[in-house]
Amino acid sequence: NRGSPEIDIRGFWRLALASVVILAPLNWSWYAWARAIPGALTLYVVLGSLAYLALLRWLTGVRYADLSRDARFVIWSATLLLIPFLAFGRSGTYHRVFEQFVPRDARTPLFAFLYFAASSVILRFAVPYLLVRFKLREAPRDFGYVVRGGTRWRWAYFGLFVAMVPIILWASTRPDFQSSYPQARGIVAGNEVSLELFIAYHAAYFAMFLSGESFWRGYMTFGLGRDLDVLALPWMVMLYSIGHYGKPLLEVNAAIIAGFVLGYLALRHRSFFLGALLHWSIALTMDLAVLWQRGVVWQ
Repeated sequence: NRGSPEIDIRGFWRLALASVVILAPLNWSWYAWARAIPGALTLYVVLGSLAYLALLRWLTGVRYADLSRDARFVIWSATLLLIPFLAFGRSGTYHRVFEQFVPRDARTPLFAFLYFAASSVILRFAVPYLLVRFKLREAPRDFGYVVRGGTRWRWAYFGLFVAMVPIILWASTRPDFQSSYPQARGIVAGNEVSLELFIAYHAAYFAMFLSGESFWRGYMTFGLGRDLDVLALPWMVMLYSIGHYGKPLLEVNAAIIAGFVLGYLALRHRSFFLGALLHWSIALTMDLAVLWQRGVVWQ
């Protein structure tokens, strides 16, 4: 049913709650012991999609076979795209594999983060966009690839940003956040940070958030949401939270709430652009708050 699917709202809440009940211990187990196991992250991603499909059948009566062919394609293509991105698309891969080929005198602390951002743009924006155009043969705007008309709910996003500021300021005092931010930690040398490098880093950061939102709220949420509307959100949220592994556990669990809120808003105004802008604004504020807490000097 691609037009206006009839959704049992009680079924949504049951599905959402059950997804969180499964996801919370998964997140804890990753940080407690599973991250030391080779290939565990791939297993978690696949388990996330399988657990969602099982819960969907059990709690709502929607079978896998009831989904359209396009929806089934979105589920497995998104799952398969996420695996190489999480396994090989992050800064650690650059340090392990590619940094050795860059002359030492030509290295900059931004290269690793630029590799991360480029991987995100390719695997989470460009490839899904091409799949929408040439495999699913759909208009990209139907998957949220649109700015015009996508700012109608701007006050809701602004309200979310204002609500997040006190939480950001509190989190910036925590050692786990101070050791994680800025993401391109090499731009801080001793007690100094280069304004030039910081601006370049945040330009890449915005590209990463835009590609990330296009994947989570665009390709995944709209792709499955055309069949299931809000029932698609728990699947996206499960993989979205798992996609935060490596960041502080508090942030991984907070991504559950953020995923539901941003996913619902995107479904209702049919664009992921404001979600990307909100995400980047929060990240910029977090970086500035952490740097202020550390008393850095701008150069």
